[in-house]
Amino acid sequence: MLFLTENGHQYTLASTGLGRKNLDKVYGSREAATEKMYKVCKKHGLQITEIYDDKHDKTYICNQGVRFYIHRM
Repeated sequence: MLFLTENGHQYTLASTGLGRKNLDKVYGSREAATEKMYKVCKKHGLQITEIYDDKHDKTYICNQGVRFYIHRM
């Protein structure tokens, strides 16, 4: 089920390097997607080492070869 926020945007959170953990999901705000990413980082002991900000898309590179991607749809 997809829903639109007040600003009409949705965001996806995906990752690579976490093995079988699948985070593909749609969030109603960038903040909600970012919050989920930080929870996963804490759970797995990951530290963000670099952030690439391309206005609508963000890539977070962590230690242990894990990457998170937040994309505005």
